[in-house]
Amino acid sequence: QYEGDYRDAVRKGLDFLSKQQTADGCLAGNAHAFSRMYCHSMAMLALSEALAVTGDPNLMAPVERAVKYSLSAQNPNDGGWRYKPGDAGDMSQFGWQVLSIHSASLGGISVPETALHGMQRFLGMCTRGNSEGLGCYRPEEGPSVSMTAEALAVRFLLQETVAIETIDEAASWILQNPPRIDNVNYYYWYYGTMAMHNSGDQYWRQWNAKMKPVLLAHQVQSGPEAGSWPADGLWAGYGGTVYSTALATLCLESYYRYAPIEVVRQKR
Repeated sequence: QYEGDYRDAVRKGLDFLSKQQTADGCLAGNAHAFSRMYCHSMAMLALSEALAVTGDPNLMAPVERAVKYSLSAQNPNDGGWRYKPGDAGDMSQFGWQVLSIHSASLGGISVPETALHGMQRFLGMCTRGNSEGLGCYRPEEGPSVSMTAEALAVRFLLQETVAIETIDEAASWILQNPPRIDNVNYYYWYYGTMAMHNSGDQYWRQWNAKMKPVLLAHQVQSGPEAGSWPADGLWAGYGGTVYSTALATLCLESYYRYAPIEVVRQKR
């Protein structure tokens, strides 16, 4: 919002998100029922990353209020989040909350240790496998590859070190299910990209070699929607072309948007 060709658009976007915030800190806007907590955490992630990158003082108060709302909505027993404040958690909601709260902490927002311990507890409840590398949607369910990608991505943010055996177990399953044009799932590809980018160069090269050609080939090349990605994947019907385009772009930005987690820790 301070520099570049798109600074005015970025500023307007940040202003719009901030204005959706209610007195209790929620950023869900006019979203309803099952989408409210998703919208809150994704909006908080956008504001938190902008704060962490730029230090914009105008973002400090909205992000701090948003974090307080999220922490008040965290289930006190399992440490997760779901559709309503206090619900027993699921991994899908959990990932967005961890990402946004982590970015807020990089921006200078304090996060209580009790909340962090709760997040680690929920992650432990939703992992399976010989090395706890496989992720589940909810503690009582079995593992899936998309939840494995999400669990691995957030595990790097919640633990100082991640055992190589855990990474191997998760990454091996993820690499067996690379992005394919006949099975579009931008959500999974987003978390798979984050997970593989932090798992080590050997995993990242294999994933990226599959992910990038699929995404580039799937981008609309002509007509009024040129440059976008079609809303043809799993869950894309809920968010439309903007959702698909945003997640596809975030995958392709991983080279410079996400430093490997060890580099981030060294800078901190």
